[in-house]
Amino acid sequence: MCSPIKRITAQDKPAPELPEFEVASVKPVDPNVPHMVGVEVYPRGRVVISGLSLKALTATAFRLSYWQISGGDAWTEKDDYNVEAKPAENLRSSIKDLRHTLFGIEDEHLREMLQALLIDRFQLKFHREAKTGDVYLLERNGKALGLRPTEIPSAGADLAADRSSFGSIGYAGGRWVISATAMPQLAKFASDYVLHAPVLDRTELSGSFDYKQRLPDLEPNYSDNSDSFLRLIPELGLRLERSKGPVEIFVIDHAGKPSPN
Repeated sequence: MCSPIKRITAQDKPAPELPEFEVASVKPVDPNVPHMVGVEVYPRGRVVISGLSLKALTATAFRLSYWQISGGDAWTEKDDYNVEAKPAENLRSSIKDLRHTLFGIEDEHLREMLQALLIDRFQLKFHREAKTGDVYLLERNGKALGLRPTEIPSAGADLAADRSSFGSIGYAGGRWVISATAMPQLAKFASDYVLHAPVLDRTELSGSFDYKQRLPDLEPNYSDNSDSFLRLIPELGLRLERSKGPVEIFVIDHAGKPSPN
């Protein structure tokens, strides 16, 4: 049984002032023209986001799973946008983490800048609700770790950062391949695409890891590979323990289409 939902509003505590990008553009994507999709974070904090809806941008900015976001008009998940932004020189020293995934940004300051951009350009207004429900704990299972630490190329600093900062988890040819992925990223992948519930990293493993499934699944299911992913977890030396805890829902109260720029 879930507990009653508690509404968390801006009146509960004052919102902190968010850092902002120095320069940023937000442009709608022509749905009739093929386009890229995903997030890129470059040295010095330049962010390029391609082909994401406002709801997907919100998930990236607030480090949410898509299933956590409700509300908003139909266009907030149907219309896609390209975003390109860079922080001011005096803020670049605060950006410590260039790691990113296809839809995620690890650096907290960059995410805060993206939050400020969405609040400004999309007139985004929201509140949060919390209830008690199922959560999962990602833990070590006591067996040998099947993951191996990611090797960072011994190239120039910027090139090495580019190559080792993009984390990915993919399923192709009946095999799972994990590249440059930290445990919080693995936990979020499980939350986003498999369990649709919060997954908390309790492995105490730091750094990024790689893995390639040795034997392909005998009967790959590309429309729903959740069962395959859950079978993979023990092979990694991990386990998912179900528990109870807070489940947050992010509610869009208002949003408007951004002005051309």
